[in-house]
Amino acid sequence: MKALELSSFPEIAERISALYNEEQDSLLLGMLGQEYIIRRDGVLLHGQKAPAAHAAVVMDYLFSPGTTSVLMPWRSIGAFADAVPPDFRKKVEAPISHYSAEIITRAHSLLPMVDARTTPAIISSSDLAFTVRALPKVYLHVELSQETQDFPAEAWILFSHNANEFLGLAGLRALAELFKERLLSLLRIY
Repeated sequence: MKALELSSFPEIAERISALYNEEQDSLLLGMLGQEYIIRRDGVLLHGQKAPAAHAAVVMDYLFSPGTTSVLMPWRSIGAFADAVPPDFRKKVEAPISHYSAEIITRAHSLLPMVDARTTPAIISSSDLAFTVRALPKVYLHVELSQETQDFPAEAWILFSHNANEFLGLAGLRALAELFKERLLSLLRIY
């Protein structure tokens, strides 16, 4: 973690809206409703080394060029890559849509755990829309529709307008996958 050893934590904290602990020379960063500690030797979650996918997203965010978050208009992942990555729908949106009825029913208890709140829908057929503060300056807008007689259940995930200034395409994709994993995990627990 050479990059962490050489970095100015106070400057990073100010730019990305993290908290700097001068006494411990560490950063506290919220991601998807969980608190991560960034020390010179790595990224921690619940006092233990964070999983590699989590640490990769955190590191991408820490060293991004972004400074100011622009929320809207929302953008699909394809807008950042000129095409939707071929398995994004299969790996992220489809698994969420499979549980859309359950998520909608339990939204009141689930959404606070991922730092989300309900918001107005932008897709007319959606039954629930919410915005997730995935990172202090990167937001996800999620819309869910339940299965009907005529249409299958659907899930759409959109990103804050300039999310690509804070995470590269791989980081955006990984963040969406982490969101899916966290949401479905919470659904099993609560």
